[in-house]
Amino acid sequence: MSIEVTQGSVVQVDPEELRWMAVRVQSAVDSMRRASGHAEQARAWQAMLPREAQVLWTTMGRPGDRILWFVEEGAGLVLALRNAADAYEIVELRTLLAMHGDGAVAPDGGSAAAQLEALAEANPDAARQATRLVLARLALTQLRFADHWRSAETGSPLAPGGGALAGLFLLGIGGFRALNGMGRGSVREPERARERAGLVPGTSDRHVFMSERDNGVVAAPRGLSDSLTRIPNFEGPPTDDQERVRVDAYTMRDGERRFVAYVIGSSEFPLDTSDPFSWSKNLGLYMGEAESAGYDFVLEALQRSGAQAGDVVDINGFSQGAMIAQRVATDSDFDVQHVTTIGAPLHVPMGDAVTSVTLAHEDDPVAMLADGGSPVALGGDDSLLIRDAYKPLDEGLAEWDAEAHRVGSYAETAATFEASGDPRAEGVQAYYARLGEAASVQSISYYAPEWDLAEGIIEAPLPRGDSGARPSA
Repeated sequence: MSIEVTQGSVVQVDPEELRWMAVRVQSAVDSMRRASGHAEQARAWQAMLPREAQVLWTTMGRPGDRILWFVEEGAGLVLALRNAADAYEIVELRTLLAMHGDGAVAPDGGSAAAQLEALAEANPDAARQATRLVLARLALTQLRFADHWRSAETGSPLAPGGGALAGLFLLGIGGFRALNGMGRGSVREPERARERAGLVPGTSDRHVFMSERDNGVVAAPRGLSDSLTRIPNFEGPPTDDQERVRVDAYTMRDGERRFVAYVIGSSEFPLDTSDPFSWSKNLGLYMGEAESAGYDFVLEALQRSGAQAGDVVDINGFSQGAMIAQRVATDSDFDVQHVTTIGAPLHVPMGDAVTSVTLAHEDDPVAMLADGGSPVALGGDDSLLIRDAYKPLDEGLAEWDAEAHRVGSYAETAATFEASGDPRAEGVQAYYARLGEAASVQSISYYAPEWDLAEGIIEAPLPRGDSGARPSA
């Protein structure tokens, strides 16, 4: 495997750094021009001397030609740097407008729309370059994906279920959002989070049907890969397949309390909508709708475990659970400090106070739905986006593999990253070493009740008198 590790944004370019570099290169060009002038003056002076008195090394010849070449190339580099700075700033302003609408504010506090218009007028070449960059991004994400989807009609191999699911999501949801001006993928999620403010619960204030099992005292995970295996999934030995969320409550040696939640991906069959994590719930989460049964379930599970508003909560999620984990970080009243997601259809910026660790397989059709990723870093300075192909094939739709969208597959990639020698892996390990210092860890698993479409709940949830939850009015 060849793992690529970044901080998660699509492009990390500072236009001012490019402009500063242009100033420095221009200074070098000016110096070379002066050197060329001195050499030309020396040549003119030598022409006044008798031939036998001339000094060979001061004639223009090849050294002078080289100076002129550097002057021309340097001047071209200065122009390219300034054009690139303007182009990237135009892309950034266009992204801000896509995320926030006409009222978008530029980094310096001014109007993004006004600055975009001024830059495009002052540098039409950069504006055209910016348009090419935007179109290239679409070609490398949306259009290339669509080409692969069309190839399926001619009999291209297809990973069971995975390619079809991705194609339906991308062509259906992506097209719907584009037609309705909502933007694609992750770009507009920060704006949608602000729009949800006040419309979604910050902590549980309603009764969510669930049962629970006390797992007793457990050990903290040894590292990233070990932690990922705690996300509920149906990949191991037969277990109760109604488990949806696991919460580990940590009591640190200094008395601090913190909670670590693990959230399942989509559950049940695609046409069964009764489960709070059913496949149909993906659509609302992906499109940023306020209501989410899975989100409410996670809030309730955390509160039943003892978490209250302001308590430290770290959260791990797979697929649909990853979108819920990101929403807990952006919408809830908990102090979310660490978010780990695998196979996420969205890459969501969660603020500088959150350390975000995101794993995305390039051959995971669901992870492809992030549509190029986030326009900015996903979290604070220690945040990471870890990308790799689980089983690279590069054969059209066959490069998307349902096996790449599994908790176990991502745990394997996490283990590879941990053993890679990358110094950033040591930073991730430091987090788990801190968890390992806990005085005790109490674990509880939360289960969705069994439903019958005609009869309703057929397995009543076990009540907890100390949960603090109350039935809705």
